Amino acid sequence: MSSPLPDGFSDLEPWIDWAQPTELARNHKRWSASMAQSQAFYDVMQARGADALAYLNQFPLTALDAPQRTLLNMCLALAEVAVTVEMYGEPQPKYVFPIDRFVPVHDSWPLGATGPMMGGA
Repeated sequence: MSSPLPDGFSDLEPWIDWAQPTELARNHKRWSASMAQSQAFYDVMQARGADALAYLNQFPLTALDAPQRTLLNMCLALAEVAVTVEMYGEPQPKYVFPIDRFVPVHDSWPLGATGPMMGGA
């Protein structure tokens, strides 16, 4: 059985559910996670994020294989969860635009889950 992450990143497997393929899915994950879950993911990705980005920087974005895309999605999830940890201090802040009304239009870009490079429409 192959690993869902590239060699050298198996320590991140406990947080694989944060590797959602679209911004909307990553935001839903962020809003549905507890603050403790968000903090744990944030902490591990803060520690490993630079290594992950240095590794991914070796490859063209359009040539990433499935484990590399999963690692990239974990890095993107860090960007989503950072606001929860660094600014809001809670996963569902009261004074922000409701996540259910958030509709990103760029999830169909060539590297988005629905874009042509990822086999979408």
